[in-house]
Amino acid sequence: MRYLAAMLMAIFSTSSSAEWVQFALGTTGPAYYDKSRIRDLGNGVISVWEKFVVTDDVLKKSIEMDPSFKDYSYTVTRGNINCNEHKFARTAMYAYSTNRVPFFSYSYIEKDIEYIDIVPQSMSEELMTLLCPKR
Repeated sequence: MRYLAAMLMAIFSTSSSAEWVQFALGTTGPAYYDKSRIRDLGNGVISVWEKFVVTDDVLKKSIEMDPSFKDYSYTVTRGNINCNEHKFARTAMYAYSTNRVPFFSYSYIEKDIEYIDIVPQSMSEELMTLLCPKR
């Protein structure tokens, strides 16, 4: 129980200091990145946290698939952008309820992280354009 309380405090303390900047408006709702938690991992790779707020349509479809999503509000993910190769990899995902409590989480094991090509004119390309150093 203490471990869970410590984890929740860590999540909320980092979330409250986040500096969310909207970078896109997708079909599932607005997308943001946390300007305060961009990390240079070396070799042209950066780590970034993103937040996706769900629309009513997405909420309805989510509830149809799984009733535990009835209070689903937004998802926070961590991903890596390989600026040199124009590739992206998701490294963690957290779904939050309307009262800001995480009800789903997943972190990828380092060996399971898979980089995929960034699709032209996608939200990932928009984020890469904003965050990767200009050549």
